[in-house]
Amino acid sequence: MPPKILVCYATRYGSTAEIADVIGEELLNMGFLVDTIRISDVEDPVPYDAVVIGSPIYMGKWLIEARDFVHRFRDPLNNRFVAAFSIGYTLKDRLQGNLQSAEEALDTIRMYVSPAFTGFFAGNVNPDPMSLADRAILTMTGVEPGDFREWKDIREWARKLGNEIKSSVIHS
Repeated sequence: MPPKILVCYATRYGSTAEIADVIGEELLNMGFLVDTIRISDVEDPVPYDAVVIGSPIYMGKWLIEARDFVHRFRDPLNNRFVAAFSIGYTLKDRLQGNLQSAEEALDTIRMYVSPAFTGFFAGNVNPDPMSLADRAILTMTGVEPGDFREWKDIREWARKLGNEIKSSVIHS
């Protein structure tokens, strides 16, 4: 029986969900059993051999629902292979400082789990569905709208993740 993987994500406007879907698709193509689910809809990670958790970074932190998920399920997560991916506007520029800030955003989950594999990706900034407050923040901070996701890099990361899961879960 191939390993069963949960790809779960928090999202505000759908960009992280679309990335999670692509990651799930790549893992499925590698022969894994995969469920891709919004993090708030996950009832229990126990049935899974590996858990992939994703969240956008807002104000230097993962979304609260992602942080709550990790806190609530820390015990079963610590008995599984866990990977984490973060989405952020500043990650469109792969500068050391931007990557370091994204890495530091994981500190709030590393209090509870230690992801064995991490990824950092730029997202899609579409002001149309955003709240007035979020649109105002875009304007104040000079964020340019656009889709900055690098699908080739995301798919490559997912395949590397699959290989890590194979060597960790199947061979352990």
